[in-house]
Amino acid sequence: MTQESGSLYDLAARLGIETPQPVVSSSKREYTGLDDYATAHGVTGEVLRAAKWHEVMKDNRLALEFPTKTGPRWRFLDGQKPFYKSPPGYNRCWFGLNAAFLKRIADGQPLVICNGEASVVVAQHYGLAALAVTGGEKQIPPPLFDELAQGLGELSPPVLIAMDCDSTGRRAGRQVAGQFRERGYDVRAVNLGLSLGADLADFCALHRDQAGDLLAACDSLDWLELESRPWIIIPARDLAKLPPITWLIEGVIPERGLTVIYGPSGVGKSFLALDYALQIAQASTVVYVAAEGQSGYRQRVAAWCKHNQKAEGHLYLCLGSPNLMDAADLDQFVSEIVAFSPAMVIVDTLAMAMIGGDENSARDMGLTIRACKAISREAGCAVVLVYHTNKYGVVERGSSALRGAADSMVRVTGDDDVIVIESAKSKDAAPFAPQYRKLLPVHNEDGTESRVLVPAERIVQTQDDPLTMNQRKVLESLALEAFETGATVSDLTDTSDLGRGSVIRVLSRLVELGCASKDSSNYPNTYEITELGRTKITPVDSVDSVDSVGAKSDSVADPVDSASQPSQPHSLFSKPTAYDPDSYYEQGM
Repeated sequence: MTQESGSLYDLAARLGIETPQPVVSSSKREYTGLDDYATAHGVTGEVLRAAKWHEVMKDNRLALEFPTKTGPRWRFLDGQKPFYKSPPGYNRCWFGLNAAFLKRIADGQPLVICNGEASVVVAQHYGLAALAVTGGEKQIPPPLFDELAQGLGELSPPVLIAMDCDSTGRRAGRQVAGQFRERGYDVRAVNLGLSLGADLADFCALHRDQAGDLLAACDSLDWLELESRPWIIIPARDLAKLPPITWLIEGVIPERGLTVIYGPSGVGKSFLALDYALQIAQASTVVYVAAEGQSGYRQRVAAWCKHNQKAEGHLYLCLGSPNLMDAADLDQFVSEIVAFSPAMVIVDTLAMAMIGGDENSARDMGLTIRACKAISREAGCAVVLVYHTNKYGVVERGSSALRGAADSMVRVTGDDDVIVIESAKSKDAAPFAPQYRKLLPVHNEDGTESRVLVPAERIVQTQDDPLTMNQRKVLESLALEAFETGATVSDLTDTSDLGRGSVIRVLSRLVELGCASKDSSNYPNTYEITELGRTKITPVDSVDSVDSVGAKSDSVADPVDSASQPSQPHSLFSKPTAYDPDSYYEQGM
């Protein structure tokens, strides 16, 4: 047993026990007056009155007026935007740079930079040497550094940047820390470890007399917010401090990083992406870049909401697409996205977001990947790209740089009316098990119709089961007289009206079922229809049972003795599985 002192949080950390993140209520609500506002920030009304805050009516709205060096400012209490207002021509200035602050610095306390005038009043009340610049979380105007240096004189305190607990605060914290670092200060941006939107006032209210010591012991954003920077250098001993991977959709879409959903045209990629978006939007903000087919999203969203009996939630659509290869367009997009604090940004499709770029160029794809990483880093969100496969319908098209950079890749393929969703890459977790979906028509209230993804049971097809539509197309092509000696994949792609990838998958299944045979003795490989295949495409009630090459027989013999076959499940296509809408959403899809 040691003689060390500390809090229960310190003891939990020493024992390796994970502690819950304190949750605080949002300050963006309506207040009844100064005392209500003060109580919500962890102090009494007298603390604010002592700082010369008082109630006024401003622009017919109840507000708190408080003095600053360059004029009054107002904090509105009705919960409506804007929350703050300054007079015309107002100049930003230091708030809290007073005699009490300078005395604490002289006593050896660190200089604490936070956001918001209320946080300064509360933090100084609890003994911290806190300052803020009026007007929000922005970079500090250079003249204010000269004013601060003049006030500090010969003192050179360490600086702690403690901005709000959201993506805007994290970004501002790093920027302001860089400003102080450039001027020779010993500076560290810290994470307050509170819930989204909390600030230094909330931290002080929670920890009160221990606030100063606990703030100095807070984890640094330099390593904690690894995903928020292009690169950092840390000692190996700090690896254990890195946060574990978390998921927006377990095993499929990580909470940070880059996910690619790819598949051939028309397979249902966009339906899957929209399904993911609307799931997440029930609790968090999602921005969906609808770069293609914007007019169709109205009925798609309406159909999803009707079928799932849920609202759109916090889903926002960007109609059209930013050019991720254009620096100015990217900067504007990132600045607007950050304001939404999204959990996920979906770009549908990637090709439309890199107009002018060459998908096969590692350089151009690298620039696009860097843009996606910037969106993820600055907005603190997941980025999901919807992308097409190559002409063979097997892998994503374009440069392999995309696969190398992706944290997760989801392959979407079609097997007739079944959509197969598979993990093609999972950098930080085991691949998820294949999932099977199908598109269900939904009639909207406005008379439009769309489709939604619903679960489909994947059941093994047997020789006793009827052919699927695509299998029949391929077999009918193989039965053509022109292919009496065999047909290649290219031949069948041309005659069956199917994509090359679909033809390859169908042929593989037909060979397994004994309806087609493969000749690998030449190149390219050729395929022929078998007698079983011919019976599958010959109408049972046809006159004289004429087969596909004109031979006649008295009857069509059953080529498979069902009694001799092992018992297997029936095909999805012969006996569709009943769909239970209540169980659909419970599966997380």
